[in-house]
Amino acid sequence: MSIRENLEKEKWLMVLSLLVAVLLWLFTAGERDGQIVLNVPLEYGNLSTDLAIVNHPPAQVEVTVAGPRILLLKLKRERMKITLDLRSAREGSTVFGGLERFVRLDRELRVTGLSPAIVEVKTAAAGRPQGK
Repeated sequence: MSIRENLEKEKWLMVLSLLVAVLLWLFTAGERDGQIVLNVPLEYGNLSTDLAIVNHPPAQVEVTVAGPRILLLKLKRERMKITLDLRSAREGSTVFGGLERFVRLDRELRVTGLSPAIVEVKTAAAGRPQGK
């Protein structure tokens, strides 16, 4: 019996072997931890109409996320954003820290880094010229 005939005869065994190999790879890749760095957009919402933002706060933050690699691959990056609520902002400076609490992730994923860690938003009465 030639090698070609053996291969033809045992095709199901080759397919089964390939399937087992893929399943083992998925299992081991999913168990190992990894990390990725994402640029997450910052949005500023609910600012009173009589106030205006007078500084240039960042438009995005760099977020480092760690956890199982398989979950990192499935992370919906396009849906991620951080919205800072300026409803209680008064004229002057409002500082936001602890931004990692605004990042919505699967419970097995965690934020391990964030830059900038603090965002300062300066506001003044709308229409009032600002001195330098």
